[in-house]
Amino acid sequence: MLARSRETRKSVRRWMRRDAQVLFEGDAQSIGCVVHDISNGGARLSFATPLAVLPRTFTLVLFKDSVQRDCELVWSGRGVVGIIFISEWFGTKSSEHVSACKKSTRRGTA
Repeated sequence: MLARSRETRKSVRRWMRRDAQVLFEGDAQSIGCVVHDISNGGARLSFATPLAVLPRTFTLVLFKDSVQRDCELVWSGRGVVGIIFISEWFGTKSSEHVSACKKSTRRGTA
């Protein structure tokens, strides 16, 4: 049996299954995705429809909070991608989301 690899992320990963949208610069259309886990530094996303090419940078929009964050693609494989965040949260309710994340991180919950 293989041992689990030790977590090396700088911030705690929070597991979730949340619908979101990806926006591309200069394109009015968005693509639906699912956020499977998220940390202060990045996230893991999957797409229902296969993507021919995902741009290196794009904006992730979380529906529930209507908040956005600019992202950069780090890795991809089998319909799943890993991203890092290259901006702070912005958009509607962004200040509420940031303060809620800080509170949940201090308590150790997501």
